[in-house]
Amino acid sequence: MIILKYNQKVIANLLGTPSNIFELMFGHLVCEGYIESNILAQHEVSFEVIESSKNFHAEMSSQHLLEYTDDSNHVVTSSCGACNNDDLEQLISDLPLIEKDVSPINFTILNRSFDSMRLSQKGFLSTGGMHAAGITDSDNNLLYVMEDIGRHNAVDKAIGMALKENIDISKCYLLLSGRCGWDIVAKASRSGIANIASIGACSSLAAKAARHTGVRIISFVKSNNAVIIGHN
Repeated sequence: MIILKYNQKVIANLLGTPSNIFELMFGHLVCEGYIESNILAQHEVSFEVIESSKNFHAEMSSQHLLEYTDDSNHVVTSSCGACNNDDLEQLISDLPLIEKDVSPINFTILNRSFDSMRLSQKGFLSTGGMHAAGITDSDNNLLYVMEDIGRHNAVDKAIGMALKENIDISKCYLLLSGRCGWDIVAKASRSGIANIASIGACSSLAAKAARHTGVRIISFVKSNNAVIIGHN
């Protein structure tokens, strides 16, 4: 269990792989709408990880205060996170809108990025049971690959790494080794990513979220085609 604390208050309990925990926490805070992506530039931030009884306590502190409800007993699983929610329309309508990317999709370069990501998935090659998320630049050059047993954690790590390195994430593609759920679209819109490309399918709710927010989903990516939600 990875327990995320901000200014001594528990933000989330995550079932995940205890690597790149700073990137995981930073990405999670941004992707879930707790903080703005420029907090590292505006505030001095301290961070430490304390391991105890097979749990990893990630503690971040700064003068920046969060606006959030107390969710300290909530355990984030690898599912979509909304299956039991009675108000899915509200979940989507509250998401921020982003500027749409209307540039053409280069399938040759996009598939090359996926090939590079597969070669970097050391955890999956060893276990067969890890998800990966990648970040490319505007030319689809692969910048970062992160793995985790939870696909949402992998996304948080990849986005957290890019933001930590001051990458203009609005020009990036988010690559997924599996499918795309609505909650990953939510993470993309909150962090400012305009394009998600996935090997697998996107859910109908993800498509709905993408149409609302302006995020473009490129799913079922093949050598020369895909199922695209948004501008083709």
